Amino acid sequence: MESLPQKRPPEPVEVRRVLEERARAAGFDLVGVTGVEPLAEGGERLREWQEAGMAADMGYMHRPVELLSDPKKLQKSARSVVSLGVSYYPGDHPENTGSGGRVARYAWGRDYHEVIKARLFRLREELEEELGVRIKARGFTDAVPLLERSAAQHAGLGFFGRNSCLINGSVGSYFFIADLIMDLELTPDPHGTGTCGQCTRCMDRCPTGAIKAPGVVDARLCISYLTIENKGAIPHHLRPLVGDWAFGCDVCQEVCPYNKTKATKSRWPEFSAEAGKGPYLDIVETLGIRSEDEFERRFAGTPLTRPGRAGILRNCCVAAGNLKLEGAIPALILALREDPSSLVRSHAAWALGEIGVPESRLALGEAAKNERDAGCREEIALALEGVGPDGIRGLE
Repeated sequence: MESLPQKRPPEPVEVRRVLEERARAAGFDLVGVTGVEPLAEGGERLREWQEAGMAADMGYMHRPVELLSDPKKLQKSARSVVSLGVSYYPGDHPENTGSGGRVARYAWGRDYHEVIKARLFRLREELEEELGVRIKARGFTDAVPLLERSAAQHAGLGFFGRNSCLINGSVGSYFFIADLIMDLELTPDPHGTGTCGQCTRCMDRCPTGAIKAPGVVDARLCISYLTIENKGAIPHHLRPLVGDWAFGCDVCQEVCPYNKTKATKSRWPEFSAEAGKGPYLDIVETLGIRSEDEFERRFAGTPLTRPGRAGILRNCCVAAGNLKLEGAIPALILALREDPSSLVRSHAAWALGEIGVPESRLALGEAAKNERDAGCREEIALALEGVGPDGIRGLE
């Protein structure tokens, strides 16, 4: 979002008036401004989190704190950071009919990166047109090395909840954050304030106990990490706790009192269930995807491409096992026999063991003779241990 050198800048008050007006017209629900000083407090939190090993293997979160916490590292001419919030809340999660893999709400519709970026570009253009100046700016959402939640908190968009989400007293926490780092001077907003009070619902209800302290989430335990960013196997002891989640997790937000009373449906049609794949993936159908090309055709333009084909199928295997989904057995057997990914085959074996019917044992026994991957053979052996000789899973 580079531009030509600007003329004499307009007054900060006028810039703010136009910004607020144009941003609201573009559909953004929250607008705030902060300066470009380093985000010292957020940087220190990040450093402690990194040193505790809680960033797991997310390489982008292992970047130097000095880079992630300093807006001027992204644009030397920056004078203001504009933080914008847009609700993505698509409504309540419908009840699982028993055959679906649950999808976190932010991923029901289109890919927010592309949707928001297009509106940010247009917003920058409109500001230039109305203010009569050229603006050098960078616009992004969740795509550059910056502590965006810390910047948004500094810009007054909300406060950090115990689940580490940014919570706004008017709209809750179901909102995306977008930023414009600009070379225009604007008057900063007061930092966001608020409190969770005595509420610990998110900490108490997290299925895996990932929220280790107020505002501290151990990614290694978080279902969102395990099903999206994690490229390897989901640890055995955590698989039962993943439940029916096939992509992400909303539990800590679902139980939040702010969301129960403040969350309202997004005004952006791109984030509706109708715009994308909606609240559930069909587990059987998804398990049948064998090629990367087919996966891209099925999920292109949605956030669901992030884990890759093997990651999504891995997650659907775990969901099928936890749901004891007998209707998925033929698809799981085919995945165990034919899928090119050892990650998928190993999790299919686990799911068949969890479902634990005679058909499962026969398939696992056959796979044990033919499987060449050592990790898969181990998964098959463990699954067979859990299924008795009569084909019925033993009592826990």
